[in-house]
Amino acid sequence: MKLSKNFSLDEFVLCAGVVVDATPEQLFCLNILCNNILQPIRDKFGPMRITSGLRNQICNELLISKGYPASKTSDHLAWCTANPKGTGAADFTCSSKTLDVFHWIQLNIMNQIGQVIYYSDKDFIHVSNRFSNIFRMPDTRLETTRILIHKNGKFIPYKIKK
Repeated sequence: MKLSKNFSLDEFVLCAGVVVDATPEQLFCLNILCNNILQPIRDKFGPMRITSGLRNQICNELLISKGYPASKTSDHLAWCTANPKGTGAADFTCSSKTLDVFHWIQLNIMNQIGQVIYYSDKDFIHVSNRFSNIFRMPDTRLETTRILIHKNGKFIPYKIKK
């Protein structure tokens, strides 16, 4: 199933060896994520690889047990018991310099994004949908937790200097 011009559902449903069956609500979240966030990044920087997309509680716990910094209320857990208001998220790598992509996101599509995190130690980016794009309600996330760098096991608030 195509989610956008360059993304298909298959890229988002395998997590830690577990295939996650997407519900209609999760498909809605993934469509917004792909069309409003990932596709513009792909159009600008070229091919990218989704390393983590949709999760369920089983695969999220597997990731945590393997030392992956996965939150128990992650936006990857869209519309499930652990996070009924999850908005959908993806972690990705790309062939471009990851820090440049991270900066471009902040300068160009941050109004679409709930959270962006650059994991400098592993060189990948996490993006999630903006809460108001899914629920048509004000964002509840603090500005200080929307843009972060994860380095040496710690989350550090970050804003690019324009």
